Amino acid sequence: MTPGPVPVVRLRQVSKSYLTAGDPVPVLREVDLTIGAGEKVSLIGPSGGGKSTLLALIAGLLGPSQGTIEIDGVAISDIHEGDRARLRAERIGIALQSDNLIPFLTARENVELALAFGGRRSRRAARVRAIDLLERFDVSHRAGHRPRHLSGGETQRVALAVAMANEPAIVLADEVVGQLDQRTAVRVLDEVLSADFAVLFVTHNIDLADQAGCRYTLVDGEIRPR
Repeated sequence: MTPGPVPVVRLRQVSKSYLTAGDPVPVLREVDLTIGAGEKVSLIGPSGGGKSTLLALIAGLLGPSQGTIEIDGVAISDIHEGDRARLRAERIGIALQSDNLIPFLTARENVELALAFGGRRSRRAARVRAIDLLERFDVSHRAGHRPRHLSGGETQRVALAVAMANEPAIVLADEVVGQLDQRTAVRVLDEVLSADFAVLFVTHNIDLADQAGCRYTLVDGEIRPR
């Protein structure tokens, strides 16, 4: 039998605990999750329930307390930090709620820097790509502005442009349309979900979560299908 394609993301029995007053406090409990190429996945759950922790683990920004996390079949805990950083730059787009942009760079320069880390485009091609992405999220008129001069909603849209810059295998998005009105949020999310890459996005908005083909809830540290 011919083996199937390697998933973009695979978590096997992943648990994560944090130390509080010297005692471990579990946040995630033996999570199993598989995301295939191009699959669109939403995740909802209560605040403080571990959703952001899950994204950070998949991105290799945190290590699990137990279990394995694979990106394109590579167990990220088995590779050096430099290799994990390279993997993030080339294969994982990350858009966070805040602090996702470099404050002393303009919106366009933030996108261009992500493209430089990917290393696949000339400087001129990177600028064209950056402007195109900012236009798709209707923030190209703010291309020359630094993050402190952007509204919360504009910052979120620039963060998505940064995350999508290198056409990654997967985009991890953490409440990045939370400061947009419903109509704009739907349009922005539709832009993300129409792309070829896989997407895992966290939201408290049930209507937005329902746009994904695969929907999960994170409750008591466990992922359950919705």
